[in-house]
Amino acid sequence: MACRVFIHCELLLLLSFFYEPVSARAQSPAFIWTTDWSKDGKYVALGGDDSTVWVYSSENYSLYRSFKLNSMVRCVSWHPKEDLLAIATLDGVSLLSMQTQEVKDIEGLSTGGRGIAWNRTGELLALADGDGVLRILSRDGVLLRSIKKYNNNSYFSVDWHPTKDILITGGDEILMFDTTGRQLAFIRHRNVTTGVLSVQWHPSGEFFAIGDYGHDKEGIPNLLQFWKADGTLMKEMRGISQSEYRNVRWNHSGSLLATASDALRIWDKDGRLISTGPRTEDLWGIAWSKDDSRIITSSFGNGSVKLWSNKAALIRDIN
Repeated sequence: MACRVFIHCELLLLLSFFYEPVSARAQSPAFIWTTDWSKDGKYVALGGDDSTVWVYSSENYSLYRSFKLNSMVRCVSWHPKEDLLAIATLDGVSLLSMQTQEVKDIEGLSTGGRGIAWNRTGELLALADGDGVLRILSRDGVLLRSIKKYNNNSYFSVDWHPTKDILITGGDEILMFDTTGRQLAFIRHRNVTTGVLSVQWHPSGEFFAIGDYGHDKEGIPNLLQFWKADGTLMKEMRGISQSEYRNVRWNHSGSLLATASDALRIWDKDGRLISTGPRTEDLWGIAWSKDDSRIITSSFGNGSVKLWSNKAALIRDIN
């Protein structure tokens, strides 16, 4: 009888594990695509293929709360003035309010994408989606304009000019638009087709940085480039990373650029490589702290989240 009771209890324990809610079991991120540090420095948000937004407190880098969504997360972007997070998923856009702790799905969107960004005032939100459409929404998620490009190929990235209502997008090429939908520039960044996975304006607004996918194993090196707004190539760094440049991020002062690829690398504004972190796994998400002293990275392969100095020295593992 004692043996039966033991077996029965053990079976119940096993079943309780399998039927335990995901939120109770999952305590750390997995398959992370994206990360962003809130503008007030209080929170770090991450998201990826586990369809969860993970919000960490910057005070002690502990998990503050996780928010389960209905679709895989591709990009997150904090509002420049509020504790409001824009989330691009495979299916559309959601807004997470840290004040109410609620997630609101934006109605009227059936396609999401990899690129999402607020403009400098936080009044406009841009989604560069998977159907080759650039959508501009209000702060509350009302669709204001849809800008279709010349083909249906996916966008990978988007960024707003720091002082003007101009958008730069990365896809198979680099496109620039104003908010009326007028195309301002069309740039082929190389003579073969490789996706521009990340674009970001320098804080001065005088030029922007792009990182591309490359095809290193096929002899097509990954590129990091600096471009002027008129389409003039200023600087090109090739063959340094052995993996695609998933993300490029300027610090707030514009003195340093951090790139996420096979390692964390720090560059100056003239494109000189300053520091390289230890190579442990390919990095995908990257974000600077408010005071530019620290960097958060995330990885898809093992879901690791790491904290670094601004000289690419590893400070600690977050999870």
